[in-house]
Amino acid sequence: MEKKIVGFHVDELGDWVADLECGHAQHVRHNPPWINRPWVLERAGREGSLGMLLDCLKCNMPTIPVSARQIDCSEILDLQALVSHYTEVQKNDGDYWIKVVVSEGELVYQQVADKTTGYVIDQAFSAVIAPGEMFALSSKASVLFQFLYYQVS
Repeated sequence: MEKKIVGFHVDELGDWVADLECGHAQHVRHNPPWINRPWVLERAGREGSLGMLLDCLKCNMPTIPVSARQIDCSEILDLQALVSHYTEVQKNDGDYWIKVVVSEGELVYQQVADKTTGYVIDQAFSAVIAPGEMFALSSKASVLFQFLYYQVS
């Protein structure tokens, strides 16, 4: 979902982050040859980009319906469980919604549809997997996470 850039700030690692009109924030790194955003390096470039539309990945994340109730949860899983069971593309074959909650570290969550969209999820941002959705999970470091299962009543 495209949202206007309303400001910028620098994160704890020194990377530029765009503040979006929806209240979310998104990194706007210049990392050639993969990501070319030279405008982010200079103040004039950032100021000239205010009002520019940026696809807000967090606004694109599905949301669990209000009428859904939690019906179950997994045990707390770690990197070993992730590597053993969840790094291949999976499908939520159930008629339930799944919330992926990270309690330590970070996961990379990928929605696999017409195009693959990736998200970094952590203690502050959970992923939601809709019924029938294809997805993959990965991590480069130690992680603890859990699946919460919801069903519409």
